[in-house]
Amino acid sequence: MQTYYRILSILILCFLVSSCSQEEDSISPVNPNNPNENTEGCTNSEALNYDENATIDDGSCIILGCTDEEAINYEPDATDDNGSCEYSNANLLNGVWNIVSLEYSTEIDLSDVPKVGTLLGVQTISGEASNAGEWIFQYPNYTYSNNLNFTTEPITIIAFDVPGIPIDVSSNGNWTLVNDDTTLLATDNDTNLESSFTIISLTNNTAVISGIVPFSQDIMGLAVDLDIEMEMILEKE
Repeated sequence: MQTYYRILSILILCFLVSSCSQEEDSISPVNPNNPNENTEGCTNSEALNYDENATIDDGSCIILGCTDEEAINYEPDATDDNGSCEYSNANLLNGVWNIVSLEYSTEIDLSDVPKVGTLLGVQTISGEASNAGEWIFQYPNYTYSNNLNFTTEPITIIAFDVPGIPIDVSSNGNWTLVNDDTTLLATDNDTNLESSFTIISLTNNTAVISGIVPFSQDIMGLAVDLDIEMEMILEKE
């Protein structure tokens, strides 16, 4: 019986030794010359949290930069946007803009008005208007449409009270930017007339542009052709 237990003890001991040996074999040996060879962390030296001891990248790198693909300085490796994105004026114009206010000025020649034309002569019409429609720019297609319309302020010419004149210069067509993106050229598809606007200021949300808009209309039997100077304040929807 003692012999039986002695043999059983030897078998159990051999089993335990064999199991320990297999576990040791399953553990990757550590290279004594580089104990950090299996260290996980950020391996990109450009990242804020770069770990010089890391040998395996774990995707934790934090790289600041512009993450917007529409920006001219887009950084594909950036993981966190730092507000540095820059946009071309063409990119900024893209979208729907409300014409919240405008100032206008033009001269109208009334010398052809029967009987009183010589008294009226050339008159200046100027004033302000609000909520004058919207302007839609599409980029990169470079097409536009607008429903620019407003009514001039009533004026008094000599002894005559002249009511406000409805102005509608809605159009659609193509646009482009020239002069280092500071001048907007809009070409009407129907008339092929080109209007030029100076971009005074332009941000993601607001724009101020000025230019001359041609206007033709029959008013009280009188053919009126005007070049209206406008300075418009726009806000993006």
